[in-house]
Amino acid sequence: MKRGIGILSASAATLAVFAPGAGHAQDAAGPVVASGLEEITVTARRRAENIQSAPLSVSAFSSAALEERNVQSSSDITSFVPNVQFDSAASESGGGASSQISIRGIGQTDYVLTVEPAVGVYLDGVYIGKSMGSLLDAVDIDRLEVLRGPQGTLFGKNTIGGAIQLISKRPTDTLEGYGELTSGSYSRFDAKGAISGPLSDTVRARLSGAYQSRHGFVKRVTETGQDTGDRQGNVDRLSGRLAIEADLTSSLTATLTFDGTRIREQSPGQILVKADEGAAFSGAYNAGVPGGVCLPGAGASRFANPYCYNSQWVRPLKSLETTNSGPNYADTDVYGAGLNLEWKLGGATLKSITAWRKVKVDIAQDITGSPHYLNFIEQHIKTEQFSQEFQLLGDLADDKLHYVLGLYYLHESGTQLFPVQLTLVQFLSGGKIRNDSYAGFGQVTYDLTDQFSITGGLRYSDETRRFNPGVQVLQGYAAQTDVPGFVNLFAGAVGPAGTPLFPAGWYSRGSKSTTPMVSANYKFNRDVMAYASFSKGFKGGGFTMRYFPPVIPAPGTDPNDIVSYAGPEKATSYEVGLKTELFDRRLRFNVAAFYTDYKDIQVTYNIDPDGPGPIGNFVPVLANAASAKIKGVEVEASARLADWLRLDGSLGYTDADYKGFSAQALANYPTAGSFRVPNTPKWTANIGGTATLFDSDDKGTALVRVDYAYRSSQFKEFSNDPTLFQKGFGLLNASLTYKLPGDHIELSAGATNITDKTYIVSGVSNTGIGYTQATVSRPREWFVRAKYRL
Repeated sequence: MKRGIGILSASAATLAVFAPGAGHAQDAAGPVVASGLEEITVTARRRAENIQSAPLSVSAFSSAALEERNVQSSSDITSFVPNVQFDSAASESGGGASSQISIRGIGQTDYVLTVEPAVGVYLDGVYIGKSMGSLLDAVDIDRLEVLRGPQGTLFGKNTIGGAIQLISKRPTDTLEGYGELTSGSYSRFDAKGAISGPLSDTVRARLSGAYQSRHGFVKRVTETGQDTGDRQGNVDRLSGRLAIEADLTSSLTATLTFDGTRIREQSPGQILVKADEGAAFSGAYNAGVPGGVCLPGAGASRFANPYCYNSQWVRPLKSLETTNSGPNYADTDVYGAGLNLEWKLGGATLKSITAWRKVKVDIAQDITGSPHYLNFIEQHIKTEQFSQEFQLLGDLADDKLHYVLGLYYLHESGTQLFPVQLTLVQFLSGGKIRNDSYAGFGQVTYDLTDQFSITGGLRYSDETRRFNPGVQVLQGYAAQTDVPGFVNLFAGAVGPAGTPLFPAGWYSRGSKSTTPMVSANYKFNRDVMAYASFSKGFKGGGFTMRYFPPVIPAPGTDPNDIVSYAGPEKATSYEVGLKTELFDRRLRFNVAAFYTDYKDIQVTYNIDPDGPGPIGNFVPVLANAASAKIKGVEVEASARLADWLRLDGSLGYTDADYKGFSAQALANYPTAGSFRVPNTPKWTANIGGTATLFDSDDKGTALVRVDYAYRSSQFKEFSNDPTLFQKGFGLLNASLTYKLPGDHIELSAGATNITDKTYIVSGVSNTGIGYTQATVSRPREWFVRAKYRL
């Protein structure tokens, strides 16, 4: 931390440079202001406004800012926004364009269909409902916004931590386009492009596409360290988007969009970091190896016997090696279509946002890293969602009153088949979902004076969640190992093959929530504004999806009374902030402080389903396990120190403490009182700058960009497994860009993770099976890029 703070406080000038968003949603978001910083426009309150006028914590990045920072996917913003942890692979998910996001200590670490995210992800105003398919590529994006703190009034459920908006580029009324090729480390080959322009006087279209590929960076090796030639952690993505915009009348505009993404990748870069030879399943396996050669009594020889499961299979993260030898694929298809209608009705605007999305995922991965104690899981997921939103926006009372009114509906359906193929037992987990959500909302801002404004808003939500675990069944006890003479001690232990794991049927739970917000802001002058706000948010409830061993209700018991369900989370947040633009708008400096009361926290943790017994802490259960108090500070800034030098950075501090746990949580984790909130580094910071080496009509333009990001230590899952503890680390990226005269050709070269830091992205620990795997970061990589603009 000393190194990060030292860099950030090196001089008074640098202190004024703490932040992203900032920096360059500028280049493409608005006009240059008298050689100062450019204006940034955001839609964080459902209407376009200057970021400095919005009384809330929001960071924004334009397409130019994203390109400068070499942002390739939405998860890359974790390096540029304070108090945000955006992991590019959800724990245990095995891929599927999944993500786990935490903002200000509020997030989720489970990806299954019955668990809701805590940070809402929106693409062109459309909510992305599940973790699978929520990791979006930053291709042809016009602007990316990160809203911190509960956004329950305007954005609704599952924005209890905040919201992330990606806004695509719109069709243009003049012909424009670009093509881009990138090469680099691990045989990287990327191709991106777009073309936009008029089809007639009233119709415009934009077509964009991208292909991205890189070889895997984690080697699969044998127990003796020999390279098998197989890899994990590759990139293989093909995506496209078509938008057609038509002026149906002088006051009515329609936009029809289609998008799709095809992913054919290997498992994420996972490495076994712990193998517990005495866990319930691994211990039974070791006992089943003939002759007792894998039991502790065999002494040190068991660590050289490849038939045994123990620490011989563990590899250090830095090795970028894994002894996984089982299945290794993660295929994902994402489709979307939308129709937006916008009517200008005098002093008001009526919007209709209709959208459909479908995600299909097929995944298989090895989890224990041994060719003899072979355990793997699969994911076969299909989800569809349909949403409809109406918004009415306008101004009244001589433009002193500004309002947003809306209605929202979301329907989700899906199936998740979760084959679990363990050496000792095989079963099919998962189930079907069918959810409906309704909401009505409104928010009004009234300008009492030219300087003082107050805002009030309210949202009422009504949702019904349904789950059917009828697919879950015990499949058998086929000993999946090549150990000669192996004896499966689990055979028949939890019932006969074909036994349902939970009674089939549709189980339903409903909830209603009212989420208000109130804020007041005062403009001391054109360039200084202070605000204070109060807001509430909630995250929808969810069912436990995974059951094992079979749950057989006693005679006369209604299964609906014992199905495991976690009710909604709730958060109440208080925030004060100051936004400034100083020195003739050459310095933008924003600061916010917050306090959040976080209740009924949903936690997925492993329990021992049969109490002290043979299975151990094996089954992931979703439960309202805890409450917490969270407080913190965020500083963001940008400075144009000279016409040729622009700096930006941020500093975030989050103090998140659990204040209580449920009896069940304490029964399974007696030391929970000392746990830290996962995925919540206390400190986050970044500093970056763009220097123009020269800029002239005859020579062209040359730019250098350097970024350094730091985050302090964090645990990656609820139980605070020490092998999934990530120490503080910093990342350094840099690039050089040359734009040839004429502004048509652009050449770039750069490197990411220059100091070659190895860190944990996400991880999963199962104390019943006896393994812990960590998804590891990509190493140092270089790239070269050529871009042509029409």
